[in-house]
Amino acid sequence: MTIRPTSRQFSLRPESELLVWCARTVVTDVLKARIRQRVQESLDWAVVLDLAGYHGVGPLLYRNLSTLCSDLVPTESLTQLRQRTQAGALLNRVLAQELVDLCEAFDAHGVPITPIKGATLAVSAYGDLTLRDFGDLDLLVPKGSIAEAQAVLLAQGYERKNPSSESGEADHEEGPYHVFIKKRTLFRVDLQWVMAHQHFVFQLDRPEFWQRRTPVPLANKTVQGLTPENLLIVLCVHGSKHAWESLKWVCDVAELLRAHNHMDWDRIFSRASTWRCRRMVLMGLSLAHRLLDAPLPEAVQARLSADSDVQMFSHRMPATLLANHRAGVNEEQAAAFYFSLKDSWWDRWRFGLMLCRDQSPMVTTPPAWFRWRTSLPGLARLVHPLHRTLRSLFSSTIRGAINRWVEHGG
Repeated sequence: MTIRPTSRQFSLRPESELLVWCARTVVTDVLKARIRQRVQESLDWAVVLDLAGYHGVGPLLYRNLSTLCSDLVPTESLTQLRQRTQAGALLNRVLAQELVDLCEAFDAHGVPITPIKGATLAVSAYGDLTLRDFGDLDLLVPKGSIAEAQAVLLAQGYERKNPSSESGEADHEEGPYHVFIKKRTLFRVDLQWVMAHQHFVFQLDRPEFWQRRTPVPLANKTVQGLTPENLLIVLCVHGSKHAWESLKWVCDVAELLRAHNHMDWDRIFSRASTWRCRRMVLMGLSLAHRLLDAPLPEAVQARLSADSDVQMFSHRMPATLLANHRAGVNEEQAAAFYFSLKDSWWDRWRFGLMLCRDQSPMVTTPPAWFRWRTSLPGLARLVHPLHRTLRSLFSSTIRGAINRWVEHGG
C-alpha cells in the first residue's frame, strides 16, 4: 500500500495520562517515578475517577496508586476507588462461581459452550480475577445449539429477557444474541454466535474456535476458553467494532500479550486475513503497544509501521482520553472507521456500495479525518440512480440476492 506520513500525535489530558500509566499489571521503574510525580501535580481527581469508571480500569488504577503512592493521593479519592474496587472484586468472584456452575450444567447436557471475555479473560490475561471489570457472562454457542443452550439456562433458573423491554435486546451492543437473567439475582448470560453492529458482522461460531480450546482455572475448577491466538483476534475485532471507545479493551489486548509472549503469529495473521479482519488486528496491536507498552516481536512492529492508516488511528483513540476529544474517532463515526480499515480495495468499496445504498450519514457528512471525503459521495451519486432503476426492474427477491452479494461478497 502507499505509505503516507503519519498524522500528528494528539496529546492526552493530564488525568488521562495518569490513567494510561496505571492501566497495566506491569509498571516499569521509569513509569513509577512519573506516576508519583503526576499525582503531586494539580489534578481533577473527580475526572480521574470518572474516567476510570467509564473506561473500566478502576481495579488497575487502585492497585497501582495504592501500591506506589497512597500517601500522595487525596484520601477521599483513594477511599472511593478502594470501595468501588472491593465491590467489583466481590461481584467478579460470584460471577466466576456462577460461570463454573453453568459450564458444568452445559457439559452434563452435552451442549458445547465457550466463555469469552469476562472471568476467563481476567484470569488468562490479567492473572487475577479481580483486576478486570465485567458484569455479565458472555458464552459462545454454536448457532445450531441455541435451542438446547436455552433449555439448559431455563433449567438453571434463568429466564429470557424480553426483547421489547426498554433496555432489551434490540439495544444490546453485540447485535444478534439471546440474553437471559437469573431470577432474583444479578446474573446475566449472553449467548453469542456472531458479533454484530450497524454495518458490521463478524462470525464467532467458527470451526477453529471449537477445534482447539485451552483450559482456564476458575474457582478451583477448570473451564475451556479460546486459545490465546483466537482470543487475541476476537478482542481486536471487538475493540475495533466499537472504535476502541474504552481503554479496558486496549488493556485486554495488552495484558493478553504480556501473559502469552510466545504466540503463533503466523497463525494469527493467516486467520485474520482469511476472516478479513487483518487490519483490525493490527489496530488493536498498535493501540496496545503505543498506549500500554505491550510487547510485540520486531516483525509485528514492522507490520504496524508499514500501515499509515493504523498509525494515524492509534493516535486518535480512545477519543475521550484526548486533550481535544473532537480530534479523536468515536463510535458514532464507526462506519467511516470500518471503511478505512477494510483489508482490501474490493472489501472497502463493496462496503462503500452498502453505505451508499443505505444512504448512511457518513457518506454525506464524513469526519474530517476521513480521506475518502470526496470519492465516496461521488460513488453515491452513481449508486442512487442505479438503485432506483433496480427497484423498478427487479422483484424484491432478486434485489435481496443482489444486496446479499454486496454485503457478503457472494
